[in-house]
Amino acid sequence: MPPLEGQEEPLKRMAKIVQALINYPDSGPFREPVDWRGLELFDYPEVVKRMIDLGTIARKLERNQYATAWECALDVRLVWKNCMSYNAEGSDFWLLAKSLSRKFEDRFRRLRQECKPKNSLQQQCIFSVYDTHF
Repeated sequence: MPPLEGQEEPLKRMAKIVQALINYPDSGPFREPVDWRGLELFDYPEVVKRMIDLGTIARKLERNQYATAWECALDVRLVWKNCMSYNAEGSDFWLLAKSLSRKFEDRFRRLRQECKPKNSLQQQCIFSVYDTHF
């Protein structure tokens, strides 16, 4: 799926944000799919219905599988939501997801401000449909 018109630059910037998250020293648990079988977390698929990780998101960006930066942002937010849903509030993983979520939202907020759509119809299509926070 090619990017929507006007989303080429926001998606390029999104790829940089995702790569920065991957490069963050503490992001290890979020770089690849959770090995729930190997970790014997057999209830994981019951709690986490749509598994996603930063590595998968980076590959989807490379393959132009996102139409908008917002669509990609939903997947990034789902990484944190999944972790925070499965792990107890206040646990190390929960706190790490919360911290990385804040870092992402700060950078994504700047992207939104700097890459505004050219017209209001485009803005309504791209931003309001996907403007959900977890």
